Amino acid sequence: MCVREDQAVDGETGDAGSGSPVAEGVPLRGEKPNESPVDERVGQRAAGAGASGRLKAVGGGKAQQQRRVGLPADLRLRVALGPVAWLWERLSGWQQDQVEAAAKAELAQLAGLGVAPVGAPRLLADRLTGRLEETGGEALVDKPFPWLIRRGLPQRRACSHRKCDDGIRLDTGEDCENCGNVLHLRRARRARIVADIDRELPGLVDAERRRVLDERMRKQAAIEAEDFVWRREQARAEQARRAETRTAAAERAERKREAAAAVDVVRQALACEDCGQERASGLCEACGYGRRTEALMVEAGLVAATWAAVLDDPTAVAAVTADVRASLEADIERTRREFLDSVEPGELDADPAGAASVLAFAALQAVEAALPEYRSSAMGRLGRTEEAETEARRAFRTEQGRRWFQHNPHGADAIAAATKAADVARERAVEYLLATRLEQLREQAAARTEAAGPAPWTDRLPELAARQLDGDTAVIA
Repeated sequence: MCVREDQAVDGETGDAGSGSPVAEGVPLRGEKPNESPVDERVGQRAAGAGASGRLKAVGGGKAQQQRRVGLPADLRLRVALGPVAWLWERLSGWQQDQVEAAAKAELAQLAGLGVAPVGAPRLLADRLTGRLEETGGEALVDKPFPWLIRRGLPQRRACSHRKCDDGIRLDTGEDCENCGNVLHLRRARRARIVADIDRELPGLVDAERRRVLDERMRKQAAIEAEDFVWRREQARAEQARRAETRTAAAERAERKREAAAAVDVVRQALACEDCGQERASGLCEACGYGRRTEALMVEAGLVAATWAAVLDDPTAVAAVTADVRASLEADIERTRREFLDSVEPGELDADPAGAASVLAFAALQAVEAALPEYRSSAMGRLGRTEEAETEARRAFRTEQGRRWFQHNPHGADAIAAATKAADVARERAVEYLLATRLEQLREQAAARTEAAGPAPWTDRLPELAARQLDGDTAVIA
């Protein structure tokens, strides 16, 4: 035996290499090895991994990420994961990356719930501290990665409120009111079931009573769970119905817009009804101003006739409106001359349609400026009518007879209040008289127009013949 050992050490025979199960360089029995071959290979792999920084090769050729001893460099994550630093050191590199991503997601979720960004890391750290206290400390966490991902980091809502975390509001840090309501309802339900048991099954022993109570509580919980599922399905169906309604409404609105656009295209192609200008949308700008000016002139004549003429006398009303029209036409002519004097000679010849529109707009402005004067004059005259004076006197006496003026009805305060009430009553009476008389004059004018009927063709043909034909009609002719 000693001979074979000497041969193995010296390496002079081939039997040691082929027959001995111990490789060359292995220490003999009784000697203390400085380093085992396994430790040497592990040290070599560790050195190689240290050179690369992140990845290292393990048995079987599988690549893993090298774990980090310290917490992430991000200050927010260091604050948030501070309570679980010892668990962090027990994670592998891949697990540390997953926990870091989960912590970032929780911080983003807290910011979305209204928590200040500077306070979110501290809030997450408090959550981890509370979860560790529930577990009994870091030493009792045998599997750090599942505990962090499933229990430590996620938000646990004790009720349906989105900002609830274990009965605490994340945005305010106070107790969740919704959880209090849920607890109150549960207690009330339990008390109601207990009362029903006592009423229906009196004389039960404590054990049997607890058994019946637990059975009924389970049935009630099952009923509430079924009701919750039903209400959730109803909410989803209602949400789908509303989505369909919104989609249908959007489609109808789109069709209406398309139809309106098509109608607008057709309308823009129409010629002016008054002057025959092509592509004027049925009425050119100058003719539109002219129609508005004519309507305001008629209105001004009727306003003046409310006080200056006998309403039942068509001749008197026509005379007043004619005088008002003549005055307004004089104002229009004066405004036109002033405008023409302000422009350079030949400046309006380049755009005849634009010049006509400008002149028509100037005429409209002149009538619009004169109409308030006619209305104010009419209200002043109507304010001196017997009807307005009667209303003013009645309001004066009524205000003067108030009980707080009974001790001195002719005092300064009583007279001032009565005068103010009389003025208000006179103004209301004037507005009523003006509106009533205008309505009467408009009805009379409409009746005369209907009685007159349409103009005969002999009167209308010259006007129609003066209109220019459009391009297609002219070519056909």
